[in-house]
Amino acid sequence: MTDLPIRPGFWNIPMWAEIAVYVIGLAAVLFCAWGIFQAVRLWKAGQPKALPQDAKRRWLGLWRDGFMHRRLLKTPAGVMHFGIFWGFVFLFFGTAIATLDWDVGLLMFGQQFLKGNLYLVYKLVLDIAGVLCLAGLIWAFVRRFVWQKKVLERSARFAWVLGSLIFIILTGFAVEGTRLAVQQPEWAVYSPVGLLFAKMFMCMFTDEQLIGIHLVIWLIHGFASLAFVAAIPCTYFAHLFKAPTNLYWRKLTPKGRLDKIEDIEEQERFGVSEFDQFNWKQRLDFDACTECGRCTEVCPAVKVGAPLDPRSMVKQLKDRLHNPSDKQLVGEIVDKDALWSCTTCGACAQACPVRIDLPTAIVDMRRHLALEEGDFPAGMANALQNTQTVGNPWGMDPADRLDWAKDLDLPIATEGQHVDYLYWVGCSASYDRRAQKIARAMVKILRAANVSFAVMQEERCHGDFARRAGEEYTFQLAAMENIENLSKYSFKHIVAHCPHCFNTLKNEYPQFEGGAFSVVNHTKLIHELISAGRLKLDAQVSERVVFHDPCYLARYNDIVGTPRKIMDNIKGLKRVESIERGKTAMCCGAGGGQMWMESNTKRINFVRLGELRKSASTVAVSCPHCLTMFESAMNEDKVLQGMDIVELAELVARAIEDKKEA
Repeated sequence: MTDLPIRPGFWNIPMWAEIAVYVIGLAAVLFCAWGIFQAVRLWKAGQPKALPQDAKRRWLGLWRDGFMHRRLLKTPAGVMHFGIFWGFVFLFFGTAIATLDWDVGLLMFGQQFLKGNLYLVYKLVLDIAGVLCLAGLIWAFVRRFVWQKKVLERSARFAWVLGSLIFIILTGFAVEGTRLAVQQPEWAVYSPVGLLFAKMFMCMFTDEQLIGIHLVIWLIHGFASLAFVAAIPCTYFAHLFKAPTNLYWRKLTPKGRLDKIEDIEEQERFGVSEFDQFNWKQRLDFDACTECGRCTEVCPAVKVGAPLDPRSMVKQLKDRLHNPSDKQLVGEIVDKDALWSCTTCGACAQACPVRIDLPTAIVDMRRHLALEEGDFPAGMANALQNTQTVGNPWGMDPADRLDWAKDLDLPIATEGQHVDYLYWVGCSASYDRRAQKIARAMVKILRAANVSFAVMQEERCHGDFARRAGEEYTFQLAAMENIENLSKYSFKHIVAHCPHCFNTLKNEYPQFEGGAFSVVNHTKLIHELISAGRLKLDAQVSERVVFHDPCYLARYNDIVGTPRKIMDNIKGLKRVESIERGKTAMCCGAGGGQMWMESNTKRINFVRLGELRKSASTVAVSCPHCLTMFESAMNEDKVLQGMDIVELAELVARAIEDKKEA
């Protein structure tokens, strides 16, 4: 044996076994490639869907979410998967390097490069990678089958998934251990796990026995590894290529934007009523599901016992993708009540490690129910009719839209007169008495900071709730009317205090001609005014306050820190946090048209407010819908009574020194 550390290659392996490995290995790779090809064909069988070709953003996103596990590392399970993933990455490249060392380096050029210190580092890194994988797999097995904190599928399928990988790694260590036990090289310490196995084997077997055992284990390990490669496309392991593909082709347009139905008046079919109507990206979405259940964990509908279970829904759609049938999509494959239980809060999409956009698929199926069948939950039809006829879901007189400001001498937008900000009040703050206080607070703030602003007399509902409910026709009529009216006036920015108004005007209206405006949320404007010294918050507001993040502000538009910075500028106010906050905050239950539906999801507001109460009795919101939902919960639940629900603009208005009183 040479004194120079060098990779031994096919030590103790007869020629027939070497040939068999190459032949079976080639067959396994071809079988795997064929399976991947078939999967791609299955995705492409869907309807066409054009996606932005921004390669830089896509590769960067794949690196962050796929390789660095940005969305997973916040949980112990995510750390576990990170260890398994990177362990296998190093083992895979270790195998590839070994192949190059022998088949290219030695056989083609007569010189191996895995030798000396390079070989020792190589062995140490692979041992560490193997331990990392093994620890993660054992943890995963115990977590699923022994000690569960959440409901995970306990089946032979997952036992085989985890058990087969554990078996491959253990047999790999055993192969190394039997070889080291026979050769006993001086550098064996650089294979610490292999050395541990070697010492165990030396106590049990003779050298002659170890040589025979090594060959048997090598054959078992080699063929098990090749079987794993061949099985990737047709087993749970398919997520090894499906998940990265879905991450690469993730949505790059604004999170809250839905696809526009072009030439809607000329269409004969709307939405998705049959599985074959899903586009190729949606089929890839379903197929990429890893069944981890993170979507179900965070779904507000699940927390109140509503019919919707995101994981089950995606799994049903995935099963239909692979097993075509004559079953009706809505009604037999997907429960209709489950579709109407969704608040479109985006929590499932935010939690999903492979970025499955389930809310969009749900809205597509709702479009079929709404536009083809006219099938709505109780309450929704009236809200839609009111929006179409009088421009607001309450059915209130459009002439009364500005009654909340009769005593404020409110500046009204006029053609030819320029203002810096057009204040979009929204329906809630225009007609709901409690929400009107938000609009009055905003006027006080804008005037205190000497901001040039006006409101638009012709303002009407922007149609967000209709679009989320699948009634695209009502939404498009509202959008075109609002865009036409907005285009009459001269302003730099639109400012909206309602996240639904903000998201719609900022992300949805640009789909229409002339609909691209500069839109800011009131939290951003208020913070800018404070930072610039234009807004002085001198009054004391001595309260302990917890902030609730609206879905359409935090998850859909990434505005999390700004509201908190505003609160931190208010003298005397002590800001505290709830466990679920920021992009992981639970929905109030109003989104997706739920505000107007009679459904079980109305109980979501009770659950969320109960969670917030654990942190503070005063809750700050930055959405009139959240305000309404929490006020309703507080008034109906004796346990929650006595809490103070306040909008952020109201808090700021309280902190502005009233000059008359001073």
